[in-house]
Amino acid sequence: MPESKSTLLDGFEYVASDATPSITLDNQRRFYINTSARRLMDIVPYERLALAYNPREKAIAIVRTNIVNPKDLAEISTSNYSIDKRYYMSARYFAKKYGYSPAGAPYSFIYDRGASDGSVFIFRLVESD
Repeated sequence: MPESKSTLLDGFEYVASDATPSITLDNQRRFYINTSARRLMDIVPYERLALAYNPREKAIAIVRTNIVNPKDLAEISTSNYSIDKRYYMSARYFAKKYGYSPAGAPYSFIYDRGASDGSVFIFRLVESD
């Protein structure tokens, strides 16, 4: 009897072919989305995304507003982040509100998990030593 894919892959971890998908908050208070994260989220310049933050977990959720359930649009309408042609998003308000000082930058958030439909991607802060 042949093994199922899930059984065959027990104990294995997928290995990224490039850098780990991440978002960096730089000293100019901008988010930068690296190439691997752009591929993972399938984003393009000038696309608009919503951002949610969990201060307890120090995790950012990137929400694709064109995929999210329409009943949730009212809640995320004030979270409007536009990606520029170099894959930066302004994060001035975010940095100020959550205490991310430019002096401590850069802050890296690595991909943790996401929704299977591609609507939400969670990145958690990498704590520096």
